[in-house]
Parts: sequence; structure tokens; C-alpha cells
Amino acid sequence: MAKVKGKLFMSEREIEYHRERFVEGAQMMGRSGKLYQVDSYKQINTDTYYEYKDPVNISYYLTENPRKGLLQRYGWYRENPDYKPVLCALPFKDDDGNDVEPTEGAIVEVSGRAKPHSPDYETRKFDVVNVYTDYDMNIFMCNLTPHRDRVEPVEPKPTPNDPLNENRWFNRKLLGEEDAIE
Repeated sequence: MAKVKGKLFMSEREIEYHRERFVEGAQMMGRSGKLYQVDSYKQINTDTYYEYKDPVNISYYLTENPRKGLLQRYGWYRENPDYKPVLCALPFKDDDGNDVEPTEGAIVEVSGRAKPHSPDYETRKFDVVNVYTDYDMNIFMCNLTPHRDRVEPVEPKPTPNDPLNENRWFNRKLLGEEDAIE
């Protein structure tokens, strides 16, 4: 097998040390929250429904007003000046030192003060809509959007008049002989 890294590239031990220091830095200067990683998902028509693993405690850096250069670096820049995504830099490990793998559909809990002079915190959930893995910095850069709870649709129930497309919100009635399906 050919070598895939240069002579000055960090060793596995140095990479592990760098990742542990990033977690420590995020714990000291960043924010703390929870990460709900995707366990499985199913697709119904154009909607994706996710099942989540148990949440893990994470420390991260949050960028609520990213600069144009940062957005361009990850390919998330749009010409619309009103569009400013929320970016989250997650380490490769959670607070307990276990590996994490944020993917599209994962949820990050973000906490902040409810009011400027209040000791109370408000927690909001954000969906991960895009993830960029930065191997040089040993971080996952996540593009976040506010989380909206979803309700799974009820499976359609077939009837003799409409065996495939019956919808439970409609009541079908025959109004006359000309309405009958032949």
C-alpha cells in the first residue's frame, strides 16, 4: 500500500491529541448541548423521517452571523444578503470522549439566556441540513436550521371505490348513475 500522507503530517497520536484539545477548548470557551445522531430513517414520498439514538453531551462553537468568506469556504454562500445560516463547529468526539457522527437530519440542542439579565436558559433544537467534514481542523462544520416537529402520515386505507388512492379526509359518495366508474 502506498503512503497517503506527507512526512510532516500528524501521527495518529497527534491527531487524537488535537481532537481532545478541541473538545477541551469547546468546553471552556464554547457552548454545551446535546446531539441527537441519526440511527435510521425512512422515506415516504418526498419526506424523510428519522429515528434517533440516545442524545450525547457535546461542546461546540456556534456562529450565528457567519462572514461571507466562511460561507464560501464550505460552499454555503448565497447572493441573498438576508440569508445567514447558523453554523456549528462540532468536534469529532463528545464530552465523554466517544466518537460522534453528525449527518443530515441530526438534531443539535442550543441553549442561551432567555432574557439579557435572567439566569434562566432557553433551549431550542436545530436540524443539521448539511455537514462538511474538515479533516485538517478535525471538526464537523454543520449548517443548521430551526427544528420543526413532524407528524407521520396515516397510511391511506383502500376502499372498493378507490383501492389505491383513498384519503381518510374525503368521503366519496355516488351522486348519480353517471358518476359511477365503469
